[in-house]
Amino acid sequence: MRLLSFLLASTLAFAAERPAVDHAAYTAALKDFRKGVAKSTDALKKADAPLAVRLAAVDDVRERLVDEPNSPLTGEVAGLLGSSDVEIAKLLLAALAEAKAAGATTQVAALAAKADSPLRVPAALALAEVGGAKAVPVLAGLASDAALADSIQEALLKVAGPGVTDAFVAGITDAKSAPAARAALIKAAVARNLRSVAGALCVAIKEESMRLECQKALLKLAQPSDLAALREAEKAVTNETTKGALGRLIKKLEGAK
Repeated sequence: MRLLSFLLASTLAFAAERPAVDHAAYTAALKDFRKGVAKSTDALKKADAPLAVRLAAVDDVRERLVDEPNSPLTGEVAGLLGSSDVEIAKLLLAALAEAKAAGATTQVAALAAKADSPLRVPAALALAEVGGAKAVPVLAGLASDAALADSIQEALLKVAGPGVTDAFVAGITDAKSAPAARAALIKAAVARNLRSVAGALCVAIKEESMRLECQKALLKLAQPSDLAALREAEKAVTNETTKGALGRLIKKLEGAK
């Protein structure tokens, strides 16, 4: 694991055209961090610290976060995201995500929402790991940015934890939310086979802007227990194509009871 971490850090460093890593310096620095002779977060605050030392500091932080994701270290690392160079910040985001350090949710979400940040994509992906239900509305809100669309869909597939399903339901039925955000949630719900959002889809399908997305999703997610909501939706929609599709779905589910 430690070797893999070092290789990842080295790869990113070379990709950014950084100098070759001094392996001896890396090993010595990592030993000092593990022994408590030096503090890894202090090293990460120094922009002029040698690359090998900063990579060793990242690996020390990663190991400690995995062992204690709820420790004060989470806040320290989150506080470094905005001041570290891009490649080091990416590694710190990966460390927070690996540890599922929920205490970093606010800082990671802010970074993901920052329009001019080169860290928006890695921050969005990390948010899916650390944010739980709180990440759902933030990620959905970023779906309007075409440059982030694929990454947001990937992130929405990863979000897990208590309250996530409720967050999907709330987002899908939120008429004040942007259509792109709601559509992202619907597509992710289908990919996750999240059948419990069918009731929310029956509500949102009554809005013209959401009709087609909801119609397609219901064909895949609805089940016999949703028949009452489907019948109500069929009566409410005015589009004949959607009304017909719902009618056929209802008959199919009635036959499956």
